[in-house]
Amino acid sequence: MTTNLTRDEARHRSDLLTVSRYATILDLSSCADPEQREFDSVTTVEFTAARSEPTFIDIIAAGIVEASLNGAPLDPAEVFDGARVRFVPRAGENTLRIHARALYSRTGEGLHRFFDPADDTVHLYTQYEPTDARRVFANFDQPDLKARFAFTVLAPDDLVVRSNAVLAERSTPDAGIACHEFADTEVLSSYITCVIAGNYAEARTTYRHPVTGEPIELGLLTRASLAEHMDAAEIFRVTAQGLDFFHAAFDLPYPWGKYDQVFVPEYNLGAMENPGLVTFTDSLIFRDKVTRSMRESRANVILHEMAHMWFGDLVTMRWWDDLWLKESFADYMAGLALAEATEYTDGWVTFALRRKDWAYRQDQYPTTHPIVADIPDVEAAKLNFDGITYAKGASVLKQLVTFVGRAAFLDGSRRYFRAHAFGTATLQDFLGALAEAAPHRDVHHWADAWLGTVGVSEIELAVETAEAGTGGETGGGPGGEVLSDIRIRQRNTEPEPEVVRPHRLAIAAFDRVGPVLERSKTWTLDFAVPDCDVPEMLGTPLPALLLPNDGDLDYCKVRLDARSTATALSSVSRLADPLHRALVWSALGNALRDGLLPVEDYLAAYCRALSKETHPGIAAGLRTTMLTALDRWADPAGRPAAVAGALGAALDSLVAAEPGSDAQLDLASTVLSLLARTAGGTGEPAGASGADPAVVAAREFASTLLTGRLEEFPGLEIDHALRWKALIALVALGWADVAEIAQEAAADRTGSGALHAATAQAARPLPIVKMRAWESLTGDAELSNDMISAVIAGFTAPSALPLTEPFVGPYFELLDTVWSTRSIEIARRLVVGLYPHGSQRPADVLERTDAWLMRNPEAPGALRRLLLELRDDLARSIRVRAAQSRTTSLGTSQGAHG
Repeated sequence: MTTNLTRDEARHRSDLLTVSRYATILDLSSCADPEQREFDSVTTVEFTAARSEPTFIDIIAAGIVEASLNGAPLDPAEVFDGARVRFVPRAGENTLRIHARALYSRTGEGLHRFFDPADDTVHLYTQYEPTDARRVFANFDQPDLKARFAFTVLAPDDLVVRSNAVLAERSTPDAGIACHEFADTEVLSSYITCVIAGNYAEARTTYRHPVTGEPIELGLLTRASLAEHMDAAEIFRVTAQGLDFFHAAFDLPYPWGKYDQVFVPEYNLGAMENPGLVTFTDSLIFRDKVTRSMRESRANVILHEMAHMWFGDLVTMRWWDDLWLKESFADYMAGLALAEATEYTDGWVTFALRRKDWAYRQDQYPTTHPIVADIPDVEAAKLNFDGITYAKGASVLKQLVTFVGRAAFLDGSRRYFRAHAFGTATLQDFLGALAEAAPHRDVHHWADAWLGTVGVSEIELAVETAEAGTGGETGGGPGGEVLSDIRIRQRNTEPEPEVVRPHRLAIAAFDRVGPVLERSKTWTLDFAVPDCDVPEMLGTPLPALLLPNDGDLDYCKVRLDARSTATALSSVSRLADPLHRALVWSALGNALRDGLLPVEDYLAAYCRALSKETHPGIAAGLRTTMLTALDRWADPAGRPAAVAGALGAALDSLVAAEPGSDAQLDLASTVLSLLARTAGGTGEPAGASGADPAVVAAREFASTLLTGRLEEFPGLEIDHALRWKALIALVALGWADVAEIAQEAAADRTGSGALHAATAQAARPLPIVKMRAWESLTGDAELSNDMISAVIAGFTAPSALPLTEPFVGPYFELLDTVWSTRSIEIARRLVVGLYPHGSQRPADVLERTDAWLMRNPEAPGALRRLLLELRDDLARSIRVRAAQSRTTSLGTSQGAHG
C-alpha cells in the first residue's frame, strides 16, 4: 500500500486529468454507536482524460464494496491496494464510481469521531490537509485538481449537519434518520472540503458588506456542553471586523456564500480554512478565565483563516512547494487586520516576541529550508507546516511591504486574485503581479534573496566612541561621549553564511530620562552589503541603548552591543512602548539560546521585570523562554537554586499583583509551572530540597488553591484550568495521588477534564506508573490524538524525569515500528513527545540519536527530519550548558561575538 503521494505522481496526474465534479454520499447513520468503526462512502466523480493511460484515484478505506468506470465494473480485489484504486480512463469524458467502507478516525485525520463525556453525545468533523480527504471519500487528493463538490450526508435526525455549501434539501428517508443534501460548492481543492455532524449548539447572525450591503450569513457552532462559553458576540464582532478589513484590502467580495465557524474537539491544528465552514480547535472556547493574550490569539486565528478565503482558497498553490503562498500571507494579513481592525491594536507586539521566535528557532535547524521549499511528497508537506512557512514567511512579507510600499503590495495582491480566481498559481505568478504594481522595485531579486535562501540574518552595530569636541561634536552621554564610528553588519546563519540580503530597517537610540528609557532619535537605513558605515549617526551623544530593527519591519536576529545589552538587562521594563520591550527581550532571548548570554543574567533580568511587565503577550512569551532556559540550558548543578530563585520572585510578584488582573492570573500559572520543576525529595544539591522557603510557599499555594480558599489572593478565579495545573504539579512531586485525581475528575466530567486526569495519572512519580504510561502510548492504538499528548505530558513531567531513564533505549528501538504502523500525526506526536530530552545522560542520548541516523539512511524523510531537529535541540542544550561554565562575565560573552 502506497500512501505517500509524490510530487511527480501528482504532476503526471494533473497533466492527464481535468476534474469537473464530485457527488459524495456519506452514510453516518450509525455514528452514535461506538462499536461501529466503519461508514459507507459512495463517490461519483466526473472528469476528462487527455489520453487513455493508467492512473489512480486516492481512497484509504477498510475496503471497496464496488467500483465502476463509465458503467463497467472494476474488481476491487484487482484495483484496490488499500490507498489507491487504479484504472485506465478513456480519452475524453469519464465517470468513476467508488463505494468504500471508510473508517471513523481517532487521530484527527479524516472523519474524526468524539464522544463528549460531559453529555455522552457524538461529534464528528473532517480534517484533510494535506491529503486526508482520501480517508473519507474517493478523490484525486492534490491541490491543483480542483472541482465542484456536492455532499449528501445521512445522519441521526437529532444531529446538526453542515458542509461547505448551503443545505439544499433535508428529508427523513427512515425513522430517526435525516438526509442532508448540500448544494454544489464553488470550484475548490479536495483538502478544504468539510463535513461536520453532531450535537452542536449554534448561534447565527448576518453580516452586510460595508459598501454593497450584500448579506453574508454567519454561523458559530460548538459542542452543546460548551455552548454557555461560546462568546458569540465577541467572535462575531471579530469576524465582522475582519470581513470589513479584507473587503477593503482586497477589493473583492468574500466568494464563498455563507461563513460558518465551528469549534471542534481533539483538533490537530489551531484551525483550518475550509471555505464556508471554518474549523477551529475548541480549546479556543474559553471555559475558564484567560488573559487578554489568549483572546488576542483567538482573534488572530479567526483572521488568519479568514485571510485564507482569498489567499489559499480562492487562489491555491499548485503543489505544496508553494505552501507559503497561503500560510505566510495569511499569517501576515491576520497580523495586519488584528492591529488595524480590532481592539488588539498592539497585536504586532506578540508577533515580534513569540511568533518570530518560532521562526528563528526553525530557521537554525539543520533541516531549515527556503520559504519556497522543495516538497517531494505529502509526508514532507505534513512537516512543512512549520515556523518557516508561517512565521518567517509572514515576517519576510512584512519586510516586503516595507520594501515595495503597502499600496503596491495590496495592488499586486488584487491583480493576483483577479488573474487566478478559483484556480491555482505559483510564486512566479505572484511576483509577476507584484512587479506590475511596483515597477520601482526589483521584486525578483528580492525574492531570490529572501524566499530562495535559508537562515537568519544576524544584524549588529559595531560602535566606537570619542569624547565630545574632539571632532567638533557637542553634547554626549555620560562623560561627554559621542558616536565616532559606527558600522552595521549582517551575517547569515549556517548553512549559508555567505548569503547577503537587502534590508530596510530603522535604528533607534534610547536615553535615560528620569525613570524611563525614552526614544531620542531614529534612522532609516537601506543596505544590501555585508557591512557599511552609518555616517548619519556620527556625532550622536552615546545613547544608553541602540536598537536595530525598531518597529520590527525586518526579519533578523538583532545582536545588541555590550552597552545596550547591559542597559537591557537592568532596565528593559523602563521602555514605555511594549513593542520596544518585545524587541529587546527577543534580542536577549536569541543571545541566551545561542550561548552568548549567561542563563543567570537572563533569569535575573526576568525576575526584575516580573512584577513590572504589563503586556500579557510579552509576559507569556517570557515565561516560555524562562522555563525553556531552566529545562534545557541551565547548568544542572545550579538549576535547583535557579528554579527556587525564579519561584520566589514569581510568588512575590503574585502577592503584589492587582486582584483579578491578567498579571495575577499569569503569575499564578507561572508559580505552578515552576513548582512542577522543583525536586520533592532529599539528597539534592544545596537549595534544592523540599524545605526551600519558595518551594514550601508554592506548595502551600497549590494545596490551598485546591481547597478553594485563597483569601490572600482576592480576585484570583479558581477554575478548572487552575485547579488541574495545581494538582498535576503536586502529583508530580508526590504530594497528591490517585484519590485527589479521582476527586478532581469527578468534579470535571468534560473532555478537557478527562485529558487533565490522564496527565495527572501519568505524572505520578512511580516507576510502575511510567511503565504503564509507556505501554499505553506505544501499544494502545485506540488512544486518540489528544489523549496521547495528555499521557505524554504526564510521562515527561519535569520532576519525575529520572524515572523515564529506563525508556531511552526502547525509544530508539521503537522508532521504525511507530512510523510504519501509526498515522503520521500520531507518529509525530510519539516521536517528538517521547524523545528523551530530560535524560540525565544527554551525551548518551546524542550518541544514540547519531547512531540511529547513521544506521537508517533510508528511513522516511519526514522521520529523519524530526530526529535531526530533536538532535539539534539536544546538542544546543549540551553546548549552551557547557558555555555557562566558560562564561565569566557578560562582557566576555558579548565581546566574543564582536
